[in-house]
Amino acid sequence: MITGSDIAAPEDSAEEHSGEPPTPIVNDNDDISSDSTNAPPDGNGNCSTINDTGSPHDIRSDTFRIKDSATGRITEIPDREFCVGALAYEMQPGFETEALKAQTVALYTFFCRKRRLAQSKGEDHDITADLSAGQTYLSDALLRKKWGNQYDTSIKKIKAAVKSVFGEIMADSSGEPIDACYHAISPGATENAADVFGKADPHLVSAASPYDTAAPGYITTLTLEAGELRRRLSSADSSISFSGDPSQYFGQTRRTGSGSVLRISICGKEFTGQDIRKALGLRSAAFETEYQDGKFIFTVRGYGHGAGMSQWGAQIMAQQGSDYYEILRRYYSNIRFIRI
Repeated sequence: MITGSDIAAPEDSAEEHSGEPPTPIVNDNDDISSDSTNAPPDGNGNCSTINDTGSPHDIRSDTFRIKDSATGRITEIPDREFCVGALAYEMQPGFETEALKAQTVALYTFFCRKRRLAQSKGEDHDITADLSAGQTYLSDALLRKKWGNQYDTSIKKIKAAVKSVFGEIMADSSGEPIDACYHAISPGATENAADVFGKADPHLVSAASPYDTAAPGYITTLTLEAGELRRRLSSADSSISFSGDPSQYFGQTRRTGSGSVLRISICGKEFTGQDIRKALGLRSAAFETEYQDGKFIFTVRGYGHGAGMSQWGAQIMAQQGSDYYEILRRYYSNIRFIRI
């Protein structure tokens, strides 16, 4: 999530990905044609829709069923209302409209996929989140508290962005919603899905994102005493054994094409860059390590897992004149836009 104080998806808003091929349908209440200014292009420049063939498992539902992780209670939230609250969670209303639209399409695609998977498993909820803490979705009450006297202006912009693209998703050739994950800031290029999640995805391949270097918080540092580093790593993996000179703890490092740590040896044991990122509380796996005067200094580029759309990349592209289709096509491959 991108907020005024830090910079998310989400931090990692989209790390779960699977689902069954759905049957998209046209939303009768939001008609869209090839000459509409809101019509997303398929390969031929027209809006692509797939008619309902009677499948019991369609992408479109009226609501998202959210299970509150704090209470266990399941709340049903209408799709458009959910998109408003989820967009407000992910991006500041001060972001460019085209960036907000790109984020709306990405998050709706992502959560439609999660809902599709939940339906295929017969689960009683689609999403789990701590609603009282404002995780994933912000209710109107939380937004009023968050925005204060800026509420009217902010909610108007968020709702307008959602309305302009509501119902649009990114799909593969069979009409299934893609795993449209996203993150706050890339290290300068996004990651291949295989390097982050351990499984290749034709829609999540590395893409150049030089815009991110201009994002606030692109480079951060974290300094840890040797004892604190040992404590954090031991909490993540109790089998690691520390001995000898701390300056020799970190060994051979393999990196992804974007420069993130793919695998790294620590005290003779191999870890993934994502493992170390989480264990040490680093903002991304694109880090360099230096040891000085009994302290480890980590210099980190970017924020988040690095796969899919960079939110700050989207913002800067929009500032430079890109529309939301251009933004989404940069960060997701082999996609088509459909309205459900």
